Amino acid sequence: MCKVIIDRPEEKAGFIIFNHLYSRKDEDFTLQDLLPELQPYGLNLSEENLQREINMLIEDGAVSQRVGH
Repeated sequence: MCKVIIDRPEEKAGFIIFNHLYSRKDEDFTLQDLLPELQPYGLNLSEENLQREINMLIEDGAVSQRVGH
């Protein structure tokens, strides 16, 4: 694994969230789980903004909202 340094994390929130989700041990999550997990990356998102980013990943097919997929 490598370390990627991002100067303005809020501008690359989707990239950070995508990579974080795929590095998690547990594939199930809630927004309340993710909010504190994303803070070390410099992302201090509101729940609404995080939901918007997750929705975009779902629409792009990068994240599945269904159980077992």
